[in-house]
Amino acid sequence: MPRLEAEERAPALEEFMAGLRELRARAGEPSFRRMASKSGAVSHATLHLTVTGRRLQPWETVREFVRACDGDEDEWHGRWSATQLALAEDAPAPATAWWRSKRVLVPVAAALAVAVAIVVVTFLPREQPAETAEPAGPPYPGDSSRFVADVTIPDDTVVKPGTQFVKVWEIQNTGTVEWRGRYLKRTDPVDAGDCRTPERIPVNDTAPRQHVQVTVTVSAPPTAPVDCRVYWKMVDEADRELLPSRQPIFFSVLVRP
Repeated sequence: MPRLEAEERAPALEEFMAGLRELRARAGEPSFRRMASKSGAVSHATLHLTVTGRRLQPWETVREFVRACDGDEDEWHGRWSATQLALAEDAPAPATAWWRSKRVLVPVAAALAVAVAIVVVTFLPREQPAETAEPAGPPYPGDSSRFVADVTIPDDTVVKPGTQFVKVWEIQNTGTVEWRGRYLKRTDPVDAGDCRTPERIPVNDTAPRQHVQVTVTVSAPPTAPVDCRVYWKMVDEADRELLPSRQPIFFSVLVRP
């Protein structure tokens, strides 16, 4: 499908989308799949619509786009609200058409407006955008976790090209289910020039309320500068995701000569 040209959008919407595209560019032009992985709340296709679609996306969707690009949420909420107001003011008044029968004369535009209002109230609650499905619960009721700390390699640590380092996280089993046979699985694809890691790493058996440290050996790419941010989710031996509503954990390093 050809990309929607800017002149087909309202000027206020195009200006808003151009700002979001600039924000993404300043963040290093991350792929929409990587942004969706970082968000954990919306799909890459929905994030793509935020800067290519025909209409302004709900704030909940725009907020995830801004978060994935490390933008200022308060600033962008103000810009989103101003854009929404401008689009409402620029919207043309609907033409009134009439439907005639032998007994009744009804304004069609008014009838359609009532029908649309009913659909919006029924199916699009304000608290949740239409594109975002309710996150699935864990396969084991009572299962839960909490990120505790980066034991080694704090976020945005500078490392040399071609070197190896060991990343250690500490997490806590905050649920009522004992962890057995679990792993952290890398969720983002390995791009050329990205940091290299195993596809998944084991999590030691952990009783409820106990802490566990998880370790991964990472090889930095041979070239620089590169910014590496790698995301992980907990899975079982069959690669089934165990805590789908939890945000992934990650490490972030800056590869510099």
